[in-house]
Amino acid sequence: MDRQMKLTILSEGQKNGVSSTCTKYGISRTLYYRWLNRYKTYGLDGLDPVKKVFVPINKTPPPIEDSILSLIKSYPSYGPREIKYLLEEIGHKISESAVYNIMKRHDLSTKEKRTRFAKKKTTPKISDLPAFDTMKSGECWLFWTTSYGSHESVGTIYEYTILDYKSKIACSRLYNTLSSECFEDLLTAAAIPVAQCLNFNTNYLCFFQEYNISEKNKNVFLNNIQKTVQSSGFDISVFLIKDEEQYSEIMSLKKEYTNHCLSFMLPFMHSECSGVESKLHVQRHMCRDNVLHRVYFGELLLSPIEYHSYATGSNRILPLWAYIDRIY
Repeated sequence: MDRQMKLTILSEGQKNGVSSTCTKYGISRTLYYRWLNRYKTYGLDGLDPVKKVFVPINKTPPPIEDSILSLIKSYPSYGPREIKYLLEEIGHKISESAVYNIMKRHDLSTKEKRTRFAKKKTTPKISDLPAFDTMKSGECWLFWTTSYGSHESVGTIYEYTILDYKSKIACSRLYNTLSSECFEDLLTAAAIPVAQCLNFNTNYLCFFQEYNISEKNKNVFLNNIQKTVQSSGFDISVFLIKDEEQYSEIMSLKKEYTNHCLSFMLPFMHSECSGVESKLHVQRHMCRDNVLHRVYFGELLLSPIEYHSYATGSNRILPLWAYIDRIY
């Protein structure tokens, strides 16, 4: 795909919404945001294929081999040529024969073998959390859902929230069901793009025990999340918070944030707002809170975005698309 076509897709995404634009052109949101980041960094030249020195098969670095295996898991029907094209999109330049040799080395030379490989369950990466007072801005995400009950105009409402523990930068969306698909949508459409724009170095994703997911489906869900964040360039360990007394500090943070959202949402939850209007209200509220709502970080009175800039020594701000109403 040439640079002009990529620019057309980026422009349509900012105007009409990323999800619908990606569906129209048959690309993933991850690829869309990769192009967008390149365009913001390098201009139109950033939309040209990444040119890197050819890497011989006998010198293929382990990270590239890991990328190949990860892509095979995501696209088991793709052969060496298609995987080679995907590798070029993420900046790796190796030959089709090199990809095939790696497939052969791992006994993945046929579509059937790759399909079996893709269906294999891997153990999600779960680790111990370090002390919270050692956390850096952008390092630890907290995730939970809040039920707002059933309302005549919009039906049942659940708020899904991903919040950075240190900076308090939050991504929240409203959905009508409890499902892993809703969480993945919040993660890929909001949290990951924000984290990429603000240059987060996210290492931990914490779920609260109350999240309604059965033991049977938990590993499948966590595997999907692991795959999603890895394909976006993050290496996140998953942690399930069970002992509320042990983590009273983050339980207090969750309660404070939820109360703040409830005070904002109550007035229009019982109005005649449609589901779309309610979602847009939340989007605008999140943007104002992240950018303008100042709270104390120690002795500093800053907004979450201001604190992250201060803590990381950067001047990164949310891009224009974060301020635009987007239907989902």
